Amino acid sequence: MDWKDVILSYYGILQIAIQAVKALGKLKKVVPTEFSVEELREGIQNGDLHFGDKVRILGTFSEYLPFVDPKFLLKESKSFPRILPRTTRIAAIDDLYCGALFKLDQTDAFAEEVLPIFYGLDSKMLEHTTGEMLEMQCRITQVPIQYRNIINQNDYFVFEKEEGLVVPFGLKVEDVKPYGILDSFKISTWLIGSLNPPLAIKESTLKKTCINCGKNFCYFPIDPFDFPPRYGCIDYREHYGEMSREVVAQTERFLNLEREGTPYVVFPDPFKLFEVFNPAVDIFNRAQRQHSKNIMIGAVQRNMKELIKKAPFPFGLPLPRQMAVSVDFSYDQVNKMTQQTFDPADVPKWQCPHFKPIETKTAKRGKSEKAHAK
Repeated sequence: MDWKDVILSYYGILQIAIQAVKALGKLKKVVPTEFSVEELREGIQNGDLHFGDKVRILGTFSEYLPFVDPKFLLKESKSFPRILPRTTRIAAIDDLYCGALFKLDQTDAFAEEVLPIFYGLDSKMLEHTTGEMLEMQCRITQVPIQYRNIINQNDYFVFEKEEGLVVPFGLKVEDVKPYGILDSFKISTWLIGSLNPPLAIKESTLKKTCINCGKNFCYFPIDPFDFPPRYGCIDYREHYGEMSREVVAQTERFLNLEREGTPYVVFPDPFKLFEVFNPAVDIFNRAQRQHSKNIMIGAVQRNMKELIKKAPFPFGLPLPRQMAVSVDFSYDQVNKMTQQTFDPADVPKWQCPHFKPIETKTAKRGKSEKAHAK
């Protein structure tokens, strides 16, 4: 064989090998690769994964999202210190559901390491529930436009395209299989509402005080109940050295309620708007779920009105003869609070065991007249 033929033969074999390697590379991109939540996020950041890529991922599923933007929930409320996210189950928007995917064995919906997932009305995801560990086949996608204003774009699931420009990403679910189930998974349950008419503090008697400042908030624990209300400041960290020790201590105590898992009521704007918050409810514990429901519904249908009627609020608050308590938003928009029922006998009362109501002059006069009649 001529040496030119030998070279051409080897060259042909080499070209075939190169084409085979290229074809293998293309094939590799089509075949799903298994990832964890952390690995997928890292792959997006370092360029190993791209929008449109098909991936297989393992994680713990939650219908309750920890990344809903607070401005979407309560537009009128100022921001005050929080420890835990307000987990929220949202109904489908334009026939598209949003869920949250955490790393395997995550036992609550409070971690920052989370990816949003999206699925339609005919998806197998509808058969699965919070706290299940799933194996999912997905495509990497931008956050759909109908969710962009609702989702708080934290650093964990955004891709920095260039300086000053970030693109929020998530996963479009194409198929799902059960992988396992946890024994416990915790969410936060809560509602936000308003009083009509609101209770207005008399400003003339409280000038230049923390109570009359637009940055204060009011709160008290409700399970167990602890009254009278305490006041905190949303700027207590920025002006730590300028504030009274009492205000700092009461603000830090408020934060500890969430750390300790103690339910509470907070008035972001005393006394117009309120939030009832239960920090950690195990969704697999039926007794905890029922108790949380009793706290939420009982607060609106009975306890809030009873508290305002009987409790001695400070600062000379004028109490209205009639007042409406309304729910503006609750943690579960699929099974709404207004559609649920509760047993009044199981509702914890907002009443301090050591509290004795202050008798008014009219009540004292009535007792005196009854005694005189006898």
